[in-house]
Amino acid sequence: MNNEITLSSAPATSSLILEERHDSELFRVYASILDGITDHILLPGKKLTESDLCRQMVCSRNTVRGALSLLAHDKIVDLQPNRGAFVHVPDVKEMRDVFNARIEMETMILSMLAEMPELEKRLVPLYAMIEQEHQASSSGDRVGWNRLSNAFHVELARLLENDVLFDIMNTLCARSSLIVAVCGMQEPRSINDHTHSEHREILDLLVGGKRNRAVKIMRKHLTACIERLELSFAADE
Repeated sequence: MNNEITLSSAPATSSLILEERHDSELFRVYASILDGITDHILLPGKKLTESDLCRQMVCSRNTVRGALSLLAHDKIVDLQPNRGAFVHVPDVKEMRDVFNARIEMETMILSMLAEMPELEKRLVPLYAMIEQEHQASSSGDRVGWNRLSNAFHVELARLLENDVLFDIMNTLCARSSLIVAVCGMQEPRSINDHTHSEHREILDLLVGGKRNRAVKIMRKHLTACIERLELSFAADE
């Protein structure tokens, strides 16, 4: 599992988590499972066997159980009595709830960012991330594109230096990635490129002082995700 996860140089979901949580054996195992799920290597519904995870991670059963409990708290894993742990399988209501929550959260984030001093300077790393996103899409690096697309939204929240808000956005984006996996969506390159273009447009509008327009594009961007996912859920019924 670990070899597959490191194929892309794009930032994994776990790498975006606040650094004070990184220095432990529990976090190492949690991060490896989380990245396997959000990179669509461990697919929705897959059973996560403790003995297999202990062998793959070279760790104790207690550490694996602790990691699975944390993932269950984050709604990434389901712990079923007498059956074990499984990668969570979101339904259409959960999809709508997650993405509608993101729409409201990210509306607030953009509004708060618009009030920050030296915003153009603060956004420089995100412009670089968008360029990486474009390169990943152009080269067919699906894992890299998925990671960077999510990281863009999480890093917007990081700029506010509000740890609670940042943690919430990271969890919402991880759940978004799981929702995409359950739908089996492999978006065509035209949509990937459109996403990259919208991300850049949002930053340009923020830098230009056009907060309302930036918010409108972000809400449209996320609403389009809901519409595509609804079609995918409907096709599976």
